[in-house]
Amino acid sequence: MSQTAAPPLPTATPWAPAARRLTVGLQASRSASPPPEVRISPGMGTLLLFDTPVARAELAGEERFTRVRLAGDTLTLMPSTSVEDSEELRLTVHFADGAAPASATFRLVPHPTLADRQVEVHRQARSADSLHAELLEKEEELRRLRSELARMEAAQNLPDGLTGMLATRQLDENGVRARWRREQLVLHPRNALNVVNATTYRAAAQVAVAVDCERLRGGEPWEARGATLVPREGAALRVLRVWQAAPTTPDMSSQFIVEAEATDTMSPGPYTLTVWAEGDKRSVILGNVMFP
Repeated sequence: MSQTAAPPLPTATPWAPAARRLTVGLQASRSASPPPEVRISPGMGTLLLFDTPVARAELAGEERFTRVRLAGDTLTLMPSTSVEDSEELRLTVHFADGAAPASATFRLVPHPTLADRQVEVHRQARSADSLHAELLEKEEELRRLRSELARMEAAQNLPDGLTGMLATRQLDENGVRARWRREQLVLHPRNALNVVNATTYRAAAQVAVAVDCERLRGGEPWEARGATLVPREGAALRVLRVWQAAPTTPDMSSQFIVEAEATDTMSPGPYTLTVWAEGDKRSVILGNVMFP
């Protein structure tokens, strides 16, 4: 008698039994990515489990399926044997709760054996109020940028220097007034730089603070990137620009200038000036700042 060896058992099943997880949500048009893929196979069922009830499902090429059944948050797909590997079908589901995104689209990609037997779909929903608030914020930012662009374009057609300041009414008959009282400033003990001098200026439409510094704390260079001018009472001034000729290093002195918008209703002060470097860190804070 002879005995033949049994054929080896396959090391893996033709499809992965573990459930796949997909996340769908709102996407900006510029960053839109292709719809997520779901693998299907002829004669094999694919179950899609949603975390949100589905109102209806639209399936391109529905005649290629022997069963398409929607029950609440569960969609069952059974492709027929006529589905070919070269086909690419689209599935769009419409959610029932009215939140955004209202729908999600999937690419159904046929494969002879490697079907996704179970797919869990997580939806990152946004309420209508949340979307409306974000839209208002974006519109306000757009208006601000358009206003700034119009101001910059108009400035290109104006002369420089004192003539330009007079033409734009940034300077009036009072000229530019300056004030320097170093002894009245309140310096934060953890300032990134040692403040040697600070002078405030006021013209018709702007105020400015010029700060002279030395002895940088820490080895990395320091460069002013942003600032706030906040009064003890009243509204903060709108900072127009923060300027520094070059980053400050430990062995050099430097100056930075903060310019803000002056209005007839601005608080007389005192103000707290906060200037920070990259990453909103390593600040220089000056209290009791007064303008002429």
